[in-house]
Amino acid sequence: MLREHNPELADEALATAQELWESASGGQTGISSRVQALSELVLTTGDPELIQQLVSMKQQIIEQIGRCGWSLGRVIRLIDDEPFRKDIADAVAVYQQELKQQQASDSPYGVPYKPNIWGAGWTIQRFGVEQYFFHKGWPELTPTDHFENALHFMLGVHPGINNSSFASGVGANSVTTAYGVNRADWSFIPGGVASGTALIRPDLPEMKIWPFFWQQTEYVMGGGATNFMFLVLAVDALYE
Repeated sequence: MLREHNPELADEALATAQELWESASGGQTGISSRVQALSELVLTTGDPELIQQLVSMKQQIIEQIGRCGWSLGRVIRLIDDEPFRKDIADAVAVYQQELKQQQASDSPYGVPYKPNIWGAGWTIQRFGVEQYFFHKGWPELTPTDHFENALHFMLGVHPGINNSSFASGVGANSVTTAYGVNRADWSFIPGGVASGTALIRPDLPEMKIWPFFWQQTEYVMGGGATNFMFLVLAVDALYE
């Protein structure tokens, strides 16, 4: 932890985070961002006043449970307000049932899949990470297959005749012609994670081997490689 490694930097980071919260919490920041910020601060400080602020946002959280519930799942065990916990759990149960129905109708891949013209991989990775935290907060309501299937999707269980892994160098077949800094060389960066199969209307979903289709094989770190690595660790821990 940062506090053990560098206490002074930890104090500075916490003071900055608290100042940012105090200056921004009364503005037009969306509910999901506010819940995420508060949850992080509660995890760090355990401050009862911050917990009470989360409790006071109950109705907004319920209305946006699909967007902000995962953040709350990280701290729900620290909140002793029983009516709050019950109402939030009821909302999570409804949301998870809606997801189950959506997954059954959207695709055979076990994840919500409604792609635009560019690949849906990054969105599905984020969905998987969020579902991991839903499961941590409410394991009796949220199955593990949500984040497991998100990882399977990235590793080849996805539409189109090209079933390569979206993580370059990971898997028997993977994206080895990618839109990275070396795209002009028709090459790839080991560990780079692409968004994957695109829906090029009116054709079927496809993933062409071509280095300049950024909407299919572009690399990013935050949200791409980071979420992929998180899902790998989460599934590995699940099966030990």
